[in-house]
Amino acid sequence: MDTVTLKLGEGEVLLERLIENGVRIAHDCGGTLACASCRVVVCEGAQTLSAPSEDELDMLERACQASGSGAELVVAVPRREAPRHDQVLPLAVTSQAAAHLAAQLAKHPGALGVRLGVEPAGCSGLRYRVDPASAILDGDRAFDSRGIRVIVDAASLPHVQGTTIDVVQEGLARRMRFDNPNVRQSCGCGESFGT
Repeated sequence: MDTVTLKLGEGEVLLERLIENGVRIAHDCGGTLACASCRVVVCEGAQTLSAPSEDELDMLERACQASGSGAELVVAVPRREAPRHDQVLPLAVTSQAAAHLAAQLAKHPGALGVRLGVEPAGCSGLRYRVDPASAILDGDRAFDSRGIRVIVDAASLPHVQGTTIDVVQEGLARRMRFDNPNVRQSCGCGESFGT
């Protein structure tokens, strides 16, 4: 995180002031309190900010609508770039996910495994995409876990390496869950994430 010190004037909105100061902060919804991309940590001066609205309390981590009282603040702003690792972290699947993916792959006889990727979507920037993989392409990385081969393209790898794929039951529905150590923010509706 980068730390920024600024004076937030009476009634001035934190997000707007950060942008005016040239701070590169994600604000995918344009500051309408509809996404989680503008998260910041107020390190000093939080007591001088306006009380959070009911909507902000519902969103908890979103501070973009806070307004000032003329006091100085120290704000930590997360960097928004693909995570970097000295070595590639392996992907894994749980036993539940392995059984589910094996059943799906059985419907695609030519598939070598599943392709896990990310694509632009939602408030926070990215969403997962899982498809049968018929080939391993140049630049792809393949990971084998519990009898399932997971293939990831080079552009998606920094965003998903180290992820464990699981399948969970929620009522009558079954869905895939991604335990991804690279995620730094996620959409309130759970449809997208950012690294």
